[in-house]
Amino acid sequence: MDKFEEMMQKMQKMSAAERKAMLDSVKPKCTCPECPTYNDCMKGKEELLFCATGKTGCSPAKKACICPTCPVTPMMGLKNMHYCIRGSEQELRKM
Repeated sequence: MDKFEEMMQKMQKMSAAERKAMLDSVKPKCTCPECPTYNDCMKGKEELLFCATGKTGCSPAKKACICPTCPVTPMMGLKNMHYCIRGSEQELRKM
């Protein structure tokens, strides 16, 4: 079992409030707003943590992806990219 799978198991045991608190604690480390793909629509909706929350409804143009350099990536054991377009890590792994 890898780090992401362990994190998912922990989160499944948490209450909704605990999951929200955990994600809120990670938000300051999120680099989504610095990404070339992040657009004004996403900014207006204050969308972050696509790796955990999934795709946006903002129709971004696929540009460069900084997900691999995001501090959240090693913290959560992430492996994928372009979460804002393709979906969350969980969706991409088909869990």
